[in-house]
Amino acid sequence: PEQPDLDWWNPEVREEFERILRFWFDRGVAGFRIDVANALVKDRELRDNPPATENDDPWSRRRGFTPLYNANRPEVHEIYREWRALADGYDPPRVLVGEAWVWDFARWAAFWGTEADELNMAFNFQLLDAPFEADALREVVERTQAALPPGAWPALTGSNHDVRRFTTRWCHGNEALARCALLMLFTLRGTPFLYYGDELALADGHVPPDRVLDCAEPSRDPGRTPMPWTAEGGWTDPWLPLTDTSRNVEEERADTASTLHFTRDLIALRRGRPELQAGDYEELPAPSGAWAWRRGENVTIALNLGRVAVDIAGIEGTIELATERDREDEKVTGHLHLAPAEGAVVVT
Repeated sequence: PEQPDLDWWNPEVREEFERILRFWFDRGVAGFRIDVANALVKDRELRDNPPATENDDPWSRRRGFTPLYNANRPEVHEIYREWRALADGYDPPRVLVGEAWVWDFARWAAFWGTEADELNMAFNFQLLDAPFEADALREVVERTQAALPPGAWPALTGSNHDVRRFTTRWCHGNEALARCALLMLFTLRGTPFLYYGDELALADGHVPPDRVLDCAEPSRDPGRTPMPWTAEGGWTDPWLPLTDTSRNVEEERADTASTLHFTRDLIALRRGRPELQAGDYEELPAPSGAWAWRRGENVTIALNLGRVAVDIAGIEGTIELATERDREDEKVTGHLHLAPAEGAVVVT
C-alpha cells in the first residue's frame, strides 16, 4: 500500500479541498493541522531533486537530496491564501496549523504570508531539532523572532510521532529536565502543543523487533507506544506493546507532586497571566548553561540546563511556579539560584 499524492495543479482538486474544509467548518471544527504543509505542490515537470550538499539542512543531508522540486514550491502559498480567506470567513475564525519541515528561517516564516494571510501557525521544528542546551535553544528563539512577520505566532512542541518523546530524546529520561522542557514550552512566545505522554514526562517505550510496525529506519514506534492509563496499562490488545507502566495517568493524577500536576499548574499559570499569552519575549543575561527571558513587564523565566548550579543576577519578585515545587512563593531579591535541571517563573 502507498499513500497517494494529489495533483494540486488541477483546479478541481483545489475546489474539492475547499469543499471539504467548508464541510467540517460548517460543523464547528475549530481548525486543521496540515500535514507536510510545505509539500502539497510539486514541480509541474516532476523534475528530480538535486543531491544534497554540505550547505543543506541536517534532514536533507540524511535523505541525500535537496527538496527543490518536491517541496517548498511558491505555488503552495496561493492555496493557503485561499484557505485562510475561507477560514477567516467563519465566526469565530477557524485556525490553520502547518507541519512544515523547513529549516531556512525566512522560507519557514513565509508560511504566515506577507500580510498574515496564510497559516495562523507553523510548528517551529528548528526548536524541536535543537539539542536541549541553553545556547542552542536561545539561538533558535532569537532567529525565530527575527524571521517572523509582525503579529506572527509560532507553534511550539518538543515531541511528535516522527521524532519521539522529548523525555527520551532531549532529557535522557531525567524527569527534572523534562519539567524544564515543559516550563520552556509553556512560557516562550508561541502556542505549546503537547504530544500524548509529555504531561507525564513519559519516555519512549520498548518495541521488540517482531512487533515493529513503522516502515521508517530507525523505527519511530518507541515514541508511539500506548498511553499507560493505569499500573495495569488500561488496554486489552494495544497496537504496540506496553511494557513499562511505572509512569501512568492514574497514579500521577493522585499524586499532587507529579509532573502531571506540574503540567496542569503550568496551563493554569499561562491562562491566568496575560503576559504569558501575548507578552513580548526579551532575552536576559544569564551565566553559561542557563537561559533567562522576560515576557511582558512582570514575568521572568529562568532555566538551568547546565551541569553546575548558577546564580542569575537582576531578578526580583516571587517564584510563582518552579520545577522544584517547594520553592514556590519564595522571595527573590537580586539574584535567582538554580541547581542543575531546575527552572522557575518569577513574577513582580
